[in-house]
Amino acid sequence: LHVAQGRMPAGLARELGMPYATFNLKLSDSKELGPYGKDDLELFFSSNKGHEMMPLSKIASGGELSRIMLSLKECLAQSAAVGVYLFDEVDTGVSGNTAEKVGRKLKDIAVQQQVICVTHLPQVAACGDIHFSIQKSSHKDSVQMDVVELNGKNRIEEIARLISGEKITKTSLAHAEQLLHENIQA
Repeated sequence: LHVAQGRMPAGLARELGMPYATFNLKLSDSKELGPYGKDDLELFFSSNKGHEMMPLSKIASGGELSRIMLSLKECLAQSAAVGVYLFDEVDTGVSGNTAEKVGRKLKDIAVQQQVICVTHLPQVAACGDIHFSIQKSSHKDSVQMDVVELNGKNRIEEIARLISGEKITKTSLAHAEQLLHENIQA
C-alpha cells in the first residue's frame, strides 16, 4: 500500500470522527496462484481505543466503512492520477459534525482530482463547487432522469430541502445560506 506524504489512513480516519481508529495490513501467501498473484492482503481495523484489531469486513459499521473508504481514496488521490472519483453516498451512516468533516474531506480530494458525489446530506452538498439536482420519473415503459445545475436561490432552496424535507422554512433557508457561506470561505 503506497501511503502519500507519510500519512496513514488511520490519521485520515481520525479527521473524519474516528479518533482512535487503527489499521494494520496482513500479507500472507495464498494456497493457490490467482489472477492477482499469490499474496492475500487483509485489512485489520479497530475503531475503539484498546480494542483488538479484527478483519475490517467483520467489524466495521456502514458509517465506518464509508469513512474508511474516503480516507483510503484520499491517500490514492494524493499519490495517483486517478482522474475522477465517483462517490455514491459515501456519507452513509454519518450525520452532524461527521457529515461536515466528510464534506470537507471530499473538497480536499477535489483539489487533486475530479470528484462527483451523490449525497442527501446538506453538510456535504454545501461543500461542492457545483451542485446538480437529479430527479427520476417513471413513464409507461421507461425511466427518465432530469439533471439540472443549481445556482444561487435554487441551490439554497435545495440545501434547505435537504435540511427540513418538503416544507422549506425561513430557518432552513437561513441555515442553507450559512452552510454555503461557510464552505465558500473554507
